[in-house]
Amino acid sequence: MLNLNGISIRPAADSELPLIKELARRIWPETYGKILTPAQIDYMIEMMYALPVLQRERGEGISFDLICDGDRPVGFLSYGPYRKEPLTMKLHKLYLDFSYHGRGIGSNALQYAIDVARKQGYRFLRLNVNKENENALRAYRRNGFQQVEAVKIDIGGGFFMDDFVMEIAL
Repeated sequence: MLNLNGISIRPAADSELPLIKELARRIWPETYGKILTPAQIDYMIEMMYALPVLQRERGEGISFDLICDGDRPVGFLSYGPYRKEPLTMKLHKLYLDFSYHGRGIGSNALQYAIDVARKQGYRFLRLNVNKENENALRAYRRNGFQQVEAVKIDIGGGFFMDDFVMEIAL
């Protein structure tokens, strides 16, 4: 758990997993509204945030944490083992309400994930980021991440994720 100037990061309880989807529904349109179609945003939220998906991921060792301003959840992150490379943790998600951008909260959450990965003995932290998400790309680069590859992933429904894979050595 991290607490800094009233902003805390704490594990999400099982009963709070539906809140992760609510936060995604609130945050994604602002994050991806100029990058993805509304249909793709809806498709991806259902694909990635349906309660059975979140429960399955948690059962596979993925952690879900809430970023809170006092008691109010304003963002979330998830991370866990990267199955393709045993010494690598994957940061699956890191989202924050736009009204909280520009305050260093996202960077603190990223540093939190880096610290968790180090404490668990990982050598690398890896993530995917949409190639057109300039704000996130700048934040990841500013925090020491480097692009290691570019991928285009067919996610079904006629949609693709067109991402950079970024990584930081721990």
